[in-house]
Amino acid sequence: MNVQRSLLIISVLAVMFIATAPAVALAQEEGMSGTPERRHVISTNPILALFTWFNGEYEFKAATATTVGVAGSYITFNDGDEKFLSANFFFRYYPQGDALNGFFFGGRGGYYNVKDDEEDEEGTFFGAGIDIGYSWLMGRPHPRFSLSLGIGAVRLFGGDLEDVALTLPTIRLVNIGVAF
Repeated sequence: MNVQRSLLIISVLAVMFIATAPAVALAQEEGMSGTPERRHVISTNPILALFTWFNGEYEFKAATATTVGVAGSYITFNDGDEKFLSANFFFRYYPQGDALNGFFFGGRGGYYNVKDDEEDEEGTFFGAGIDIGYSWLMGRPHPRFSLSLGIGAVRLFGGDLEDVALTLPTIRLVNIGVAF
């Protein structure tokens, strides 16, 4: 099980590295043009972190109206005896044609792991789902502050579900981040 988790973490880090590599060249061009275009957002929910629910998200503007990204979360219950880990890839469509800013909907898919140390049980699942939400890029004259809200649902498959599918809600209460 640890080998699968290690491979997943390495894959997510590799995708994040590849996706952010163009930012270096883009940053050099920003000084030459007027208003820099924001193509990346890194965000988290600081409120949930107070409750030992950690999440992070990287979103890349792939086209005028679409973004792709990776997200992960980790939460513990019962004094750390129960743990939940997820790592997802997602796609978002902004119908107004202003990716990273405004209403979006999209899909996600990824890896989920639930572990109960007290009962010595662990389950690994794969999931697919949908998201809807709203994102704002704020700040003048060049927006750098990102705020987003959203909800969705993910259907889990595999693991020890024994032919029973489980649907989990996805909640982005208030993700706060930086755009670059």
